[in-house]
Amino acid sequence: MKSTKTKHGLGRSACQDRSEKTRHRLIEVAVEVFADLGYEAASTRTIVEHAQANLVSIPYYFGSKLGLYNAVAEYIGANVSEMFRPAVERARERLKESQSREQTLESFLEFVIEFARFMLGGVNPAWGKFVYREQFDPTEAFDIIHSKFAPMIAVGCEYVSSLTGRPANAPETRMKLLSILAMVKLTRVDRASVLRTMEWKSFGPEETRIVTEVLTDNVRSLFARSE
Repeated sequence: MKSTKTKHGLGRSACQDRSEKTRHRLIEVAVEVFADLGYEAASTRTIVEHAQANLVSIPYYFGSKLGLYNAVAEYIGANVSEMFRPAVERARERLKESQSREQTLESFLEFVIEFARFMLGGVNPAWGKFVYREQFDPTEAFDIIHSKFAPMIAVGCEYVSSLTGRPANAPETRMKLLSILAMVKLTRVDRASVLRTMEWKSFGPEETRIVTEVLTDNVRSLFARSE
């Protein structure tokens, strides 16, 4: 009786493990397909074939094609949030410290530069393409992704507030942060144009150094006018 229970226990565990792997594989394949084709053009049959799963697996795990699409958004948002979480936590802790304005600016610059390096080299290209599509025609998936960036945006607004003396939730504060993030996102959203204009083949260490150096100068100039 004891060995039967053990067998059943192992069977259930293995089944659950296989089920989770299938679900994860479907999401990873769907990331690529949705990123390349968009929601409407993406075929669920193509997704299950590439994932080596059954056609019924999408309604079983996600309810529908839309459920899978939103699960992809959750997957991308959660991964990006987790990868950048240490930088957010460090920045939040430094905000609690007693710092001069120059020290606060240095802490903020470190935070922004870390985000820039992450965007230049740490993001799966398919994730970027998926988010890029949502920027032009936002759906519920965009809300899911955007919510994952909320902690980073909140910390950034606190820094801008500290440097300008304006409330963190003031429109001017948010817009100033967005203008800084836009400098970084340009290298991701307009990646091909940036590389072509700069006559670069990719964003290697030297290219990244130049980007972050210019970003640093721009941010310093932006807050010099706020003094």
